[in-house]
Amino acid sequence: MYMVREGEVIVMRISNGSGEVHPMHLHGHHLVVLSRNGVASTGSPWWVDSLDVRHGETYEVAPVADNPGIWMDHCHNLPHAAEGLMTHLMYEGVDTPFLMGPASGNEPE
Repeated sequence: MYMVREGEVIVMRISNGSGEVHPMHLHGHHLVVLSRNGVASTGSPWWVDSLDVRHGETYEVAPVADNPGIWMDHCHNLPHAAEGLMTHLMYEGVDTPFLMGPASGNEPE
């Protein structure tokens, strides 16, 4: 889980060595692509809400923490997400009565 403070700019690195394409998606935020395979983005900012990360690719992306909550970041190929290709972005000071993790008893759809 990524722990963030409201207003913070977060830099995330997404690397794929799985042999498959992973359309990555962070709920509640947009990402600006900083680089692809070590080459910095140029020209107009490249804003996305989902990003296809192909085998062998590495991206650096930066969402702005401007939407407090607990947000899922996952592969949009839902069987991949169900297999564990997901994480969460959680803001400091945000609480929930819901449990997360394998001990929660939650069953993915």
